[in-house]
Amino acid sequence: MKKSILFVCLFAAAVSFAAIPQSIVLESGNVRVRLDGRKFWNMNKIEWKNRLFGIDEAGAHYGITYQPQGSKFFIGSGHNESGTTEKLVSLEIFADGKKVTPAEKVVIKGKKIEVKKVSKITDMLVKTSFVIEKDMIYEVAEISAEKPVKINFLYFFMHPWSTRFDKFHAVGNDGSKLDLTFKSDGSFPNRKFVPSASWYDTESGLGVATVIKNIKGQKKPQRFLWDRTNYRKDYLCDYAYSTLKPGTVVVYEAKTGFFQQNKSAEWIAAADELFKKLSE
Repeated sequence: MKKSILFVCLFAAAVSFAAIPQSIVLESGNVRVRLDGRKFWNMNKIEWKNRLFGIDEAGAHYGITYQPQGSKFFIGSGHNESGTTEKLVSLEIFADGKKVTPAEKVVIKGKKIEVKKVSKITDMLVKTSFVIEKDMIYEVAEISAEKPVKINFLYFFMHPWSTRFDKFHAVGNDGSKLDLTFKSDGSFPNRKFVPSASWYDTESGLGVATVIKNIKGQKKPQRFLWDRTNYRKDYLCDYAYSTLKPGTVVVYEAKTGFFQQNKSAEWIAAADELFKKLSE
């Protein structure tokens, strides 16, 4: 009897997930975000005022992913190189507090859009959510392990920002500052943890900033910046070369906002001001 009930539940879940559109567009204010089935309904595109900020290439992943010890492959988000993939458990979308059923080619709009997602990545239970409101994106990532998970790298947030951005500015917990110009040379110009970071396009005056903080269970966070020819990727990394033990719950949050500063000499001041707002 129990097996029959389990089969019915799994069948119902399979039917439900099969009905989820492969592309879901969410819009609040000037922010438009897309979720894609091929990325297990993680974010796969970010726009502000109809300008592309977060790219949507097949190999440009958002969300949570990790590399197990002893493997050269990553698992989670859009990564399926190892043959093991993220497994969706549930996906809920709300517009102004009301649950919405997504449909093909229908843009979900509201002053406040909220997405709640639960998934499994091998032996990790992953709970992610994000809210789009007042031209900001507020993300929360929670990870726990059912069995010991041996990790090389574990990324809680990944944002592949567009190569339109040629400048970078970050502020550390101690007030130290890092400022650089991107070279698209495949380097990692930053690996230390900086809670506040910003990207800027001197040609258009467009900018984006993300502030990250730990809520629970941090070990030794790092913030990787990857300067490639196809994106300026931002990674929040923790539990590198460690084991995530059962009973450990790790929670991080990220707040992202956007700005326009046509005077390039004043863009860092604009970014610092946005950092304050995102840190509230």
